[in-house]
Amino acid sequence: MDDSHYREVRENGFVRLPRLAGGEALARLRGAAACLAELARGRAASDAHFVLEAPGIGGWAAWQQGTGALPGVLRSADRIHEHVPEFDAVQRALDLAGGPVAGAAGGRAGTLVNAFLWAKPPVVGSAKPWHQDMAFAPPAFGPGEHGIVTVWIALEPATLRNGCLEFIPGSHVLGMFPHTGDRERLPGEPPVSCAVEPHVADGHLPSTPAVAVELEPGSAVMFDGMVLHRSAPNTTAGEPRTAVSFVYRVPRPAWTRTEPAVVARG
Repeated sequence: MDDSHYREVRENGFVRLPRLAGGEALARLRGAAACLAELARGRAASDAHFVLEAPGIGGWAAWQQGTGALPGVLRSADRIHEHVPEFDAVQRALDLAGGPVAGAAGGRAGTLVNAFLWAKPPVVGSAKPWHQDMAFAPPAFGPGEHGIVTVWIALEPATLRNGCLEFIPGSHVLGMFPHTGDRERLPGEPPVSCAVEPHVADGHLPSTPAVAVELEPGSAVMFDGMVLHRSAPNTTAGEPRTAVSFVYRVPRPAWTRTEPAVVARG
């Protein structure tokens, strides 16, 4: 990672990493994603590790409400490096922690804390609303001492049509925005009627225009855990959008603040 990339993370909160996982690495990640899809094939209901897609309300809301989902159709998967160890092997082979993540963190290697699959199937692929990843860090994470850097790698083309990531540049230095909605229910808790996914309401967003980050397969976007981001639904007829993300704990970046955000509206 060169100095220009470091400056982009510091100033904008995100940076594109073209062709980060090419050739063999991309093939291995796709093979591991196929293994995850096989693990989900027989599932008829979502749980904390495998969230199935649901038409209309989306996979997250359907899971929280305890309503029907599309059997075997993944929307997301958590702890994927534990379910399929090949994911961990690939991120180690690419040296993400000691390479690009360390560059974004001022030279100190990150520590992998989680990894996800983000599937957005055609027609029914649901949106992810505006949010900051640090808003969901557990108290034991130590947000006063640590930050998050995520490397999000496209396994298929990520475009405006099928729901690529969008970011609000500079929002990572403004503080923690208020997130409204319902928390994820714990195992054994009853379903939540009319569950709303946690999000930052439009009225609380800064006025800075969002930037859509379209990616070719194997390319990535790396971003700070405080930057506002979202993805739109996939309404295409046949353009799946699948990605994996590796989340690293890093020393808290000097430019971020976790105090409540105060945004001046024009």
